[in-house]
Amino acid sequence: MHRARNRRLLPVVALLAPALLAGGYAVWSLWGSESSQRATFALTAILTQQALAALTALRAARAMDGSPASRVWRVLATAWLLWSLGSSLNWGAWVLKGELQGIPSVVDLLHLAGSFSLAWALATYPVNPPERFGRLRELLDVLVLTLAVLTLTWLSLLRPVLSVLGAQSILILWAGLRPAMAAVALVLAIRAILLVGPRREARALLFLGGSGALTLAASLAWAFWTVSDGYLPGMAVDVLPMGAALLATWAALSASQPDRGSAGETGSYGRRRVEALLPIAFTYAVVGFTILDASLTGDIDRGGLTVSIALSVLLVARQGVVAGQNEMRQYASLLNASGDLAFICDSEGRLRLFNPAFVAALGLVGAQPRRPLLGDFIPPDTPLAAILSKARTEGWTGETLLQRQDGTSFPAVLTLRPVGGIPGPDSLIAGTGVDLTHIKAREVELRTALHEVAAARADLQSLNSELERKVEARTEQLAKMVDDLDRLNQELRDLDKLKTEFVALVSHELRAPLTNIRSGLELLLAGNPSFDETVRDSLGLVEEEAARLGRFVEAILDLSALEAGKFLLHPSPVSPWRAAQVAVDRFRGHPARDQMRLTMPADVPDALADERALGSVFFHLLDNAVKYGGPGPILIGSRSEGDRVEVQIEDSGPGIPEAERERVFEMFHRLDSRDDREVYGHGLGLHLVRRMLRAMGGDILARVGRNGGTQMVFWLPRADAARSPEVPAAESSSASGWAVGSV
Repeated sequence: MHRARNRRLLPVVALLAPALLAGGYAVWSLWGSESSQRATFALTAILTQQALAALTALRAARAMDGSPASRVWRVLATAWLLWSLGSSLNWGAWVLKGELQGIPSVVDLLHLAGSFSLAWALATYPVNPPERFGRLRELLDVLVLTLAVLTLTWLSLLRPVLSVLGAQSILILWAGLRPAMAAVALVLAIRAILLVGPRREARALLFLGGSGALTLAASLAWAFWTVSDGYLPGMAVDVLPMGAALLATWAALSASQPDRGSAGETGSYGRRRVEALLPIAFTYAVVGFTILDASLTGDIDRGGLTVSIALSVLLVARQGVVAGQNEMRQYASLLNASGDLAFICDSEGRLRLFNPAFVAALGLVGAQPRRPLLGDFIPPDTPLAAILSKARTEGWTGETLLQRQDGTSFPAVLTLRPVGGIPGPDSLIAGTGVDLTHIKAREVELRTALHEVAAARADLQSLNSELERKVEARTEQLAKMVDDLDRLNQELRDLDKLKTEFVALVSHELRAPLTNIRSGLELLLAGNPSFDETVRDSLGLVEEEAARLGRFVEAILDLSALEAGKFLLHPSPVSPWRAAQVAVDRFRGHPARDQMRLTMPADVPDALADERALGSVFFHLLDNAVKYGGPGPILIGSRSEGDRVEVQIEDSGPGIPEAERERVFEMFHRLDSRDDREVYGHGLGLHLVRRMLRAMGGDILARVGRNGGTQMVFWLPRADAARSPEVPAAESSSASGWAVGSV
């Protein structure tokens, strides 16, 4: 419990005690007079704070035990410990003799050793992630920066002072070592700050950088006062080494705290670019300062010139290393991103390097390089010695099993070649491997699929043979059915022909008696005006029924002629107005004659049609309008539409439902088929109309009229725009007409 309490109190003491000492001394130096007590206090405060910095650095090293940064913090603790030893010697000399150690002395050697330790620690500060092939570049960067800073210190500080105070050259050189090494440490701290990534280390290095800046300022002030024989302990500048030690303590405490950042995080791209430019900038500064000094003094400094040449050579070498490093980084990224196994082993088969795919495939989490290849990855019965011998000379490629760390194995193809293509007994071997697990699995699946396909093919052939037998049997049945259907079709044609001939014969035989009956009735009614009204009505009814029966017989005869292909059409220019007038006149004496209104102009263009067929079209359409159009007017209009003549016949009846407007043109179709219907029809008129119109190059449709009734619209080609069609060859047809068959 006491140890835990002490561990918690140490950071508080390390933060507050140095701050209080430095703050108290700063107040004393500003408002108090110089005295031996203040000098003793200053030496004591510097010694205490430097020792405390060394202790906190050791504590940080123990907190990071096992990490690369632990070694660096031990070196930093050594630096502060050496400085505290030098301060203790100065403190003892001041207390005992009332004066400080002379220059040079053991104190200067200790301070110089501490400065070297600090510079070494900052130069070797680990950066995550370390690059194996980047160590030479880091060494060159540190060498260029150190040499450049020392050269700038010589050119800007020591050389001018020596030229003025040449008699004190030893004193000046020893006094100038402190600021020179402090400047080197500050530049290396800046470099580490630019490279490091995690927050804890970045914060700690920022404190170290601040400590280095205060150390540089204190060293410059101490060197100035020392050369001018004016430095004594207790001066105001002593607050600078106190602040440097205080910041070093805070850096160590910050480094020992848990890091909340990512362990693998590195500096940002911008900071790393600035770090890459630091050696170039300092080299240019040295070369430029040397040239400027030579132009101002007229005498070139040989040491500066030599260092400038050396720095230029080092910079060129460093840029070459950077180019090689970038090239190697690309190859390393390519290798690490590869999904194939890759490794390098020595001539005895022990691993040197391997890529992440190798680690993942073999389960080598936390594995160390230089592991035995035989015992860990390849089965013992594999002739590894012979394989490695062949790989060192001419290379080897083959399929083998690789064993994982958990004891399982998987097939792989290994390719081994000597590194650089140079064979030799001690040459390194580069190896690549391809995991065949998925390929083998796909091969098994493919073989299984091939077997299944073969079995399915055999089943298919069997089914195909069975199907062929069934198809042959079914084909024979269908052939027999086709023969039967042909025979039945021929019989039906014969029956249809007999039916047509019978109907034509009967209709033809009925035409003459009906004509005689109508003539006799007309003569009887005309020659006997004395008949009473009842007799005349009865005879008139008989006459109407005979006329209706006559029209039915004519329709049957026309339909029979159409079906037999013997209805001859003689195309010629026909006036629709004249044909309509003739059709209207056929209803003379009929009560419906007064309903008919011929609205078409007399100069309507002629249509190319058969005059008798066009008259039949008008008669059947007017008869249909008289039967179903009601007592309203029947309008007969026409118009010219492009290369055709269009005729409209509109009644005032109830109209035709939309679903029935095409069916009314079918044979024997009637809207009202009841036995007690008021108007009797046979369903032949509209069918004959469409057949005749289509035979003459026209057609007909039914639609809603302007008054809600039915409007029959038919059209025919214009005589002046249409050419007469070719006359088809048909039986019983003349060369000047159309033989109309089934449409």
